[in-house]
Amino acid sequence: MPTALDIFERHHRAVFRFLRRMMGGGHEAEDLTQEVFLRVLRALDTYEERQLERAWVFRIARNVWLDHLRVRRRAGAAGEADRAPVARLAAVQSTRVALDQALGRLQEADREAFLMREIGGLGYAEIADVLGITPSAVRNRIHRARLALRECLDPPRATLRVSSRMERRAWKPM
Repeated sequence: MPTALDIFERHHRAVFRFLRRMMGGGHEAEDLTQEVFLRVLRALDTYEERQLERAWVFRIARNVWLDHLRVRRRAGAAGEADRAPVARLAAVQSTRVALDQALGRLQEADREAFLMREIGGLGYAEIADVLGITPSAVRNRIHRARLALRECLDPPRATLRVSSRMERRAWKPM
């Protein structure tokens, strides 16, 4: 059975990056990451070896994030405050700001699956297990997120690809 320290060392960076992107900033993500690993420590005796460790940790991270959002909404900080504006992070490079803004425009479910895959390194089956959906639903969410990010970050190219694809479909040889 892994120790809490082993689990922390293996997953804390990915959990922090996931939470930072979901929250739109670093300070709250640091606090939430600490809460995740406190819950991991408390729940370690319920962990079963047959479970996928990374999926188990990310399920806890997701629940901590959802709990945090519920508390904020109850306190009246709902709406745009949930997607803290990344523009205030002046020291961040422009590419990173653009990516954060594009991530903030994604549907919450799509962003969550995308970040678990890209930041957390979870596989489709692991993400499906965490979210309680099928692996094909995970693939669809990630695909939608990638298309939306591509369009936000490079609109001319995305439009060109779509229109050229549509033109190919419309053209029929005689």
